[in-house]
Amino acid sequence: MGLISSIYYLLTSYTDGRERAVALFFKSLSEHSGQSQTRASLRHLLQRNIAVINLWTEYRYKGYRYLHKSQRKKLYANLQLIAADFDRFYVSHARPAETVAAHIRHLSPQATIDPQKAVYLQTFMDYFSPARGVYRYRASSSFGRLLRNPSHEKLVGDCNQIVSLYIYLYSRRYDVGDLQIRVLPGHVALHYGGVDIEATNGTFINYTAQEDSMLVPVEEIVSINLLDMTDSYLSTHEVAAKDVLQASRLAFILSHQRELVARNLTAAYGMLVSALMKQDKYGRALEFAKASHDTSITGVVGHNAAVYEMERHNYTAARRFAHYALEQDELIRACWQAEGVYHYQAKRYHDAIKAYEQIDDRTRIRQCYEALFFEEQAKLKPTMSPESLKDAAAIIARMHTYAKKSANKKLIEHADSLNKSRA
Repeated sequence: MGLISSIYYLLTSYTDGRERAVALFFKSLSEHSGQSQTRASLRHLLQRNIAVINLWTEYRYKGYRYLHKSQRKKLYANLQLIAADFDRFYVSHARPAETVAAHIRHLSPQATIDPQKAVYLQTFMDYFSPARGVYRYRASSSFGRLLRNPSHEKLVGDCNQIVSLYIYLYSRRYDVGDLQIRVLPGHVALHYGGVDIEATNGTFINYTAQEDSMLVPVEEIVSINLLDMTDSYLSTHEVAAKDVLQASRLAFILSHQRELVARNLTAAYGMLVSALMKQDKYGRALEFAKASHDTSITGVVGHNAAVYEMERHNYTAARRFAHYALEQDELIRACWQAEGVYHYQAKRYHDAIKAYEQIDDRTRIRQCYEALFFEEQAKLKPTMSPESLKDAAAIIARMHTYAKKSANKKLIEHADSLNKSRA
């Protein structure tokens, strides 16, 4: 790297030219991007270094702020340590080609493989085998957690991450176009030449008969990773809505399987909304729910948010959220009723009446007027002369008004008798 380039990357957010190339690629994407050219460019970037794609997109589009520039540099250095350690392992532990080929054909008789490439992939599985203790599977992990110094720390990652690492190691020697991604419900594996590779436990396997499984091109791993938001991260970190939505948009543009992405996108939205609701961040949860265009998700947020705000006596906010609930009419009515009860118990009877009038609850309104009647009556002395009754004319007039509005005959009769006594 020349002096000018060194100064440039020192002053920018990129660690090097590889990150800049990835960033420019994603910035250039739009719904009008040509699919064949876009996929060719993406495959070129995969061949160059899938780790750069993963780390940059996690940092830029998924809000993983721990992946700052110096941390990414460290992780790239760790990746080289992993590659060097693997190379040493390969020299001394590569299995005989005929043994590997025979095992593959036993699992998948129709497989068409290059024996040397199969041996290379088998050595990945042997190197990362959980029995060796180098790698440990953990669900909902980020790629950065996998890139550690193998001589000091265990590599930890989920299926997406370990598959991505396999692809990186393969790309150092062969064309990544040799590989495909096996997509299963909630899981991904690698595929080569007619046989699947279960990277999480280091075994060849045949998922062909697995229900709802499909094979997609290797670059589909980028779309899958873009939509993979981890529960543990979302529970403790702020993720900007625009970042998540942009990641989802990019995944949709890049994907060969729009149906697959749509399904994963719905799951991603649901997970994100659920995590935000657990943190009582209903405003942001509603923002994501609306963006998902899924009425069921939006309805759940609207309902839960309305109940949450009602419990805190934030009735205006509760009604605003209730408009998004599936049972909005019943929920809005319950909100006005709860507000009426809240004011009634605090003896703010006029405020309670205003709330009850919104739902035409005549019984509760009459109860409020009865309470107002007795509130006025309490202002009168226990025994009053005709003269003092005249002085209390305004109180008695209000009592008479409240009695009539309460439709309580006894109260009306009592107010009438007071009027006669002061006449």
